[in-house]
Amino acid sequence: MSGIVNGALAKLLESGAPFSSRELASLAGVSRQAVHKHLRTLVAQGRLATSGRARAVRYTPVVPLRQRVEVASAGSRYRLSARLLMLDVQAGEVTVDFKGVTELGDEFLDELFIVWAPVHPAVTLKVAHLPSKLALSFFAFARRATAAPAQTQAADG
Repeated sequence: MSGIVNGALAKLLESGAPFSSRELASLAGVSRQAVHKHLRTLVAQGRLATSGRARAVRYTPVVPLRQRVEVASAGSRYRLSARLLMLDVQAGEVTVDFKGVTELGDEFLDELFIVWAPVHPAVTLKVAHLPSKLALSFFAFARRATAAPAQTQAADG
């Protein structure tokens, strides 16, 4: 059923106009109550916004925000620095700007990409201005991080 609801939802989202759960249910051919759980999940993920109350609730797609965070302003070595850097980040595309950064800690990278990012699926991280002298440590971290889950799965299997 969720495939049918997703297809109908995609059609409504393409229009960009606000829609009700009744319109989605009608288009999908299911009851209005059946689509509420799906819509609540999308609202909680920050993918849909609501206006109105009860039966008058209208859903609109959330336009992803574009934000820039400057690593040099928070520091780039410790977990706390990564947490503070991402404190006010909302859903959308976030450019993580490494301009002016002279050192890069594994704790910082781990907190940002392994701990924080998976918990915030509505955020897309993009890296900018990574100094070439830090690129080797950045990519070495990325290799270790992607190899670690594969090793864990092999040990569990």
